[in-house]
Formats: sequence, structure tokens, C-alpha cells
Amino acid sequence: MINLENIARFDKLYNFLLPYIKFTHNKLYYKKIYVIGRENIPPKDSPSFFITNHQNGLMDPLAILCLFKDNRQPIFIARGDIFKHDTIAKILRFLKILPTFRRRDGSFNDIRSNNHIFKIASKALQQGATLVMYPEAQHQAGHFMATFKKGFPRVAFAAEEYADYRLGLQIVPASLHYKNYFHFRGELVITVGKPFPLQPYLELYKTESNNAYLQLNEECIKRVKAMTLNVEDQEYYAEIDLLRNRWHTVRLLAQKQNPRCLPTQLQEDLQIVSELTQLQITEPERYAQLMADTRAYRTGLVKLKLHDWIINYPPVLSKLLLQSLIMVLLFPLALAGFIYNGLPFHFSGIFRKMVKDKMLHSSFNYAASAIIAFPIWYVALFVTSWILSEHLWVALLQITVAFGLLFFFYAYRVRRLKIWASWRYCILKRQKNALLLKVLELSKRLWP
Repeated sequence: MINLENIARFDKLYNFLLPYIKFTHNKLYYKKIYVIGRENIPPKDSPSFFITNHQNGLMDPLAILCLFKDNRQPIFIARGDIFKHDTIAKILRFLKILPTFRRRDGSFNDIRSNNHIFKIASKALQQGATLVMYPEAQHQAGHFMATFKKGFPRVAFAAEEYADYRLGLQIVPASLHYKNYFHFRGELVITVGKPFPLQPYLELYKTESNNAYLQLNEECIKRVKAMTLNVEDQEYYAEIDLLRNRWHTVRLLAQKQNPRCLPTQLQEDLQIVSELTQLQITEPERYAQLMADTRAYRTGLVKLKLHDWIINYPPVLSKLLLQSLIMVLLFPLALAGFIYNGLPFHFSGIFRKMVKDKMLHSSFNYAASAIIAFPIWYVALFVTSWILSEHLWVALLQITVAFGLLFFFYAYRVRRLKIWASWRYCILKRQKNALLLKVLELSKRLWP
């Protein structure tokens, strides 16, 4: 097993690479990152323990890592089974990730090893470290939460115990909300709740540790849930997800609020999901009918290969013709963007196909493209241009053009898909497709 004793030590190589990670994550991969409650982040050198929901693989710890404006190096706590291979374990150690062990973690089934990890965590916290943990113990495939496991309270209380209950540990609830889990240039909301001290639970922990674990877990999940879009009805998850997406725009416009602002959307979505949950309790028959209509509507869209947005905002033929003409005229520029960026952009697809868990796809997109493919490709392009032209300014111009065309290439790709869908809709409507007519009728029933 690799040495984890000095994981809290300031790492110069880590610090050297951190600005690049933050730039590619905050400015390139995501179009916009909103931080709500930044003032709630404890100072750098105070012991703090961040607890948040987990939905998007590696992108979740990256979101927390890139949250901080100072150069702190937070320590993450993850499942022990991912440390099975020495090479991976060394990488995880460099990334400042500590393991916690469970009985089902194969060769690491001796959970007594956790005592040693807790001591390391306690030592790090006494040095003013920031710890981060995902109490659900695995990411969820959508906007919902699982129960919190006992690992987080064990680490927190053990850290205080090893510090003779003088640590003053602050628990910081947080929440991550993605507009789309998989799209490049997406948006993300990070909400940081008010920290609260572990101290009120310490006396109970000394006499009834399990009860203290439960109470701390209940308090944390209550605080995280209050900030998180949490669809509890898993049977109708897809239907509720569709309804909140089509309802929030209409409702926000009626309130004279910006429907494109993701934090505003999130607050409206929380209200919509709460109302649907209440409807399920108070009017179960009406709720069941709404879900049945929504499921039929969604099934029809899948069969037609259409999306909800095109039903809500059907294309105007004259505008569609003009847009299509503009796309044809801009095709040479998009082709240049593909030539410059197509290979590194699609590089992640080679590895993504090997991953069955869809919620890890964005992690592979980011890691393979932003960390590996694009840096190597741009360096090679720069060097080749410099050698062939014998002018530094030509190489710099090539890189600048390639970088600018990356965003144009992606925007063109997205617009092309939307225009194709719009033409498909127009053709189906002109043909008076029976299924489309049924979908349009169902759509009228699904407005708030």
C-alpha cells in the first residue's frame, strides 16, 4: 500500500498543474459556473469537511476542487476498492484522495484499516486541511439522492476524537446541479450552505456513537436536500424530469424572471418537484393521470426521434430556410474547425465506448480531451507550424485560429442537429403523421 501519511503536505507539482485544471474546467469545458453561497466557504486554514451530493463521476470532485479561489489543496475521501492497483493508487495519492474501506471491497476487507485513515484525516484537519466526501458512496444516474452512508460521520467524529475533541471541525453542506451531464460547454450551479459545527454532537458520540452517526447524517442530508433537485419518485423520474424542463420556462416568464439563468431555473425546478410530490399525496388519481399522459407523450417523442423543445417552439418554415442557407454558407468555416479540432475533440469517444456507466462519460470526455488530447495536439500543431514556416508569429496565429474555431465548430455542430430535427418535424407535420398529431394533442394537456 502506498504511503498516505503526508497527503496534507503542500505539493508543488500539484500546485503547478492546478491553474491549468481550473482554467480548462471553469472556462473551457463549462460555459458558465454559478457559485451560490461562496461567502459560506470557511477560511483556507480552518479545518472543514465538505459534504455534497454525487451525480457526475469525476466531474463532481473537479467542481469542488475548482470552487476555491485560493490555492488550497483539498483532500478527497473515496471508496477503498479503487485503490486496488498500485499505479492507480499512486495517481489517486497524487490527487490527494484517501481511501475508506468496506467489507465488500475485496482484498481491502479489513475495515480496521480505517482507523489508520482516520488518524491521517485528523492530522490533516489539525493542519487546517479541507476534506471533501460524498456520503452517498456512489454517483446517482440523475437528479435524485441516495441515503447517506455512515462513512462520513465516522471520519468526522474520529478526527475530533484523535484531536482530543479540540479540533473545532466545521461541516459544510454543498450541492451540485448540472444543466446537462454530458454536453461540452454546459452549465453548473454549485451551492455552498452555511457551515455548522460538529461540537454539539460530541457528547452524544462519547456515549452512543451510532446514535450520533444517525443524527449527524440526518442533519446533513436535510441541509443538502434543501439545495438539491431531488426527484424521489423513481418510477416516474423521466416524466417528472420532462415536466419540470417544460414548465419552468413558462412559469419564470410569467414571473418576469430570466428563464435561461440556471440558478433561477433550479429554484423553480425545486418548487415544481415539490408541487408534484404534494400532488401525488393529496390527489393520487390526478397525479397518476398526469404521469400516464406524460409517459405517452415522451414515448411518442422517442419514436418520432424528436425532442420536447421542438414541440413547445415549433419551427417557422421561412426562418428555417434562412437558417439552413446560413449553415450552408458557414460550412467551410465549420469544416476548418473540424480539421483543426476534430481529432482531439472525438478522442474521448475511443475510451467512452468502453465505459458502461453513462454517468462517467463526461469524466472521460474531460480527462481524455482537456488533459490529454488537446494539449498534445496543440503543442504538435504549434511546433509543426513553427518548423514549416520558420516564423514564431505564424505558429502563434495557427494556435489562436485553431482555438477560436473549436468553439465555432462545436456551436455549428449543435445548431446543425437542431436544424435537422426542425426539418424532420416540418416533414412529419406536412405528412399529417398520426403519431405526431397524437403527441401534439398530449402536449396541450401538459402545461402548468
